[in-house]
Amino acid sequence: MTSDFSDSTATNAAPVTGKGVWTRVAKAPAGSHAISGSWRASKFESVSDNGVAWTYKVSGDELTMTSPTGQSFTAKLDGTEAPYKGDPGTTSVSVKMRGKDTLEETDKRADKVIGVSKMTLQADGKTVKIVWEDKLHGTKGQYMATKQ
Repeated sequence: MTSDFSDSTATNAAPVTGKGVWTRVAKAPAGSHAISGSWRASKFESVSDNGVAWTYKVSGDELTMTSPTGQSFTAKLDGTEAPYKGDPGTTSVSVKMRGKDTLEETDKRADKVIGVSKMTLQADGKTVKIVWEDKLHGTKGQYMATKQ
């Protein structure tokens, strides 16, 4: 299944738009509409720039993240929990350096870990490999991000 989307649930700016590709993971009940059943996102295409951009800035022992959609946090690099602002699904975050080139981010909602991402700077100094785990749904994935 494919879908076009416009999502403004976690944005203080223009909605994030794009196209999603979904894979059926459970059959629909007998006699139901063809779209019924359980689906899992398998790919996102043509996502608007505001949905795939963010800025990280290190100052001393703190990391600040901001995004065009209004999410932000400032957290110490020692794993201390800090407030996550602008996203109703994430209430706090902690970040910790794992070696000289890898940052681990743990996101929580109401004291429950909902996601963990490990971001590793590649040898070119401009590309980051991000390996993520969605703790709520038991899914994992990875993608590359490029410094602009």
